[in-house]
Amino acid sequence: MVWALSQNDPDHWLTEDIHTVLALIDENDFEFKSWLDKYKYADRFPENTEEFYRQQCEDFLVKLEQRLKQHTYLFSNSLSLADMAIFPFIRQFSGVNKNWFEQAPYPHLQDWLKNLVNSQLFISIMQKYPTWLSTQQSHIFPE
Repeated sequence: MVWALSQNDPDHWLTEDIHTVLALIDENDFEFKSWLDKYKYADRFPENTEEFYRQQCEDFLVKLEQRLKQHTYLFSNSLSLADMAIFPFIRQFSGVNKNWFEQAPYPHLQDWLKNLVNSQLFISIMQKYPTWLSTQQSHIFPE
C-alpha cells in the first residue's frame, strides 16, 4: 500500500507520521490478526475458548477506541493509510459475533466501522456481479 500510494496519493493518505502509522499497521497484521484468526475459527483452536480469543483481540480494540476518541479516523479527521489497512480486519472481527460487537464498549470504533462500511468508496468496490461461466465450463457442469 505504501508503494502504491507513493506512486499516486490523490487523497493524501500518507500525510501523517508514517513510522507511527506503520507501527500500528504492524500491530494489526502481526498481533491482532493472529488472535482474530483464532477468534473466527475457535473450533479449530480448542486449547482456548472463543471468548478467550476475543479478549485477546480486545487489547488492540482498546487502542483503536482511544485513538478514535481523539478524531474521526485513526490519526486525524481524514482517512489515512492506517484506516484503510486496518478496517478490513475490524470488519471481520465485528462479523464473528455481531450481537456482542454491537453492545461492546467501543462506540467510537463502532461508528468508525459503520462510516467506512457505508462510505461511497467501500460501496463502490464491493459491488456484486453475476457469476461468469465460460461455454467450456458449462459443459463440465451441465444444468
